[in-house]
Amino acid sequence: MIMKDLLKLMKPKYIEVWGKFLPRGGISIDPYCNYGKPNTQYEDMASFRLMNHDIYPERVSNR
Repeated sequence: MIMKDLLKLMKPKYIEVWGKFLPRGGISIDPYCNYGKPNTQYEDMASFRLMNHDIYPERVSNR
């Protein structure tokens, strides 16, 4: 939803939105999405970045 709002406001060629939320109750969430303008090199870049995105969040050990 945040990325869709930013797309409307900014009309970027490429955008990447990544949330980092510390765990509460033992559950962490790190949402990620990206967008590349269709039929451009940015669409290919978005696909590449999504396929190579690190899906393993950092370990939080400050408790």
